[in-house]
Amino acid sequence: MSMKIKTLFYLLLVVLVTNGSSCVNDGFLIAVDFPIQSTYNINAGPNTGFGGTVTIKATDKLGMAYQDNIKNVRYFDIRVAVNGAYAGSVSGSSFVNGKKLLDFSGLWSDFSIPQSLLGSSTHITPQPAGTTELMNVLNSLSSNPQATVVLSASGNVSQGPVPAGLSVTVTIYAQADSQVK
Repeated sequence: MSMKIKTLFYLLLVVLVTNGSSCVNDGFLIAVDFPIQSTYNINAGPNTGFGGTVTIKATDKLGMAYQDNIKNVRYFDIRVAVNGAYAGSVSGSSFVNGKKLLDFSGLWSDFSIPQSLLGSSTHITPQPAGTTELMNVLNSLSSNPQATVVLSASGNVSQGPVPAGLSVTVTIYAQADSQVK
């Protein structure tokens, strides 16, 4: 009786190994987080305005093993934060490829803890044209991992003179599904 059980066990093992091995060769998807970020310095002195433009290869934050195997990309949060000590307020807009992504406004101290769209911040207002453009850029990464995104911002702080060391940072938190073989 034990010989029959052993034979059945080995037969079952052979069937599982030969039929199940194809799933290992098919690969699997792994989700990889990558931030797309730009920081805008505010010049010290009487000028209260700030802004700038930066072009970013969106997949630079992904490892080389993931860049050419992207299947899906999405964003899951956008945050605005400030750096440095300031007693006034800040307001401005952020753009993706020239389309307004969001407006932000509030006390400087409100942004010392990053204000988040995911967190339903009352200090950030998303704009449909910019979120559509962001999704277009992210969706293009599966066919063109070399795609770039142009991030820009413009805004003002409420009062001068502006102390040295102030900046505003806008971060888009994205996630890519990459096929690993």
